[in-house]
Amino acid sequence: MELVPGREPAGRSVDSVKGMAADAFADGRVSAVSITDNPGGNPALSPDVIGHDIFKVGMDVIVHFTCRDANRIGMESRALQLAMMGIKNILALTGDYIGKGFAGQGAPVFDLDSVTLLVMLRMLGKRVQQAGDPDVFFAGCAVSPFKSYRGGAL
Repeated sequence: MELVPGREPAGRSVDSVKGMAADAFADGRVSAVSITDNPGGNPALSPDVIGHDIFKVGMDVIVHFTCRDANRIGMESRALQLAMMGIKNILALTGDYIGKGFAGQGAPVFDLDSVTLLVMLRMLGKRVQQAGDPDVFFAGCAVSPFKSYRGGAL
């Protein structure tokens, strides 16, 4: 089940997303939720925040992790934050091009792509494993069937 957070930090949008996850979990037919990261390149509440709240009630969370909005330092920090929160399932995505944000058009970063992000997560996971956590990340990426060359498909 995919959840799309809104732009509001509280209120109906957040309550609706959390409520849908709780209902799905209680129903027993959904074992995990996938939470988007600024879909369409538009600002929204971080999937990490909502994901952590949902994770705390016992449901598995898959956080979308895009490369569009942060450089490699920011991405590594975010990955460490997710590990500290117990969120291990990550969908690595290069990300949609930027939409309009505060006071106009934002500037995309794209320091890494999704494949390089997967490498970073694997290397970071090995480093954290040495500190005692056996399973740090379960990360994957999406492949587009609409790209004509291998590099563009990932």
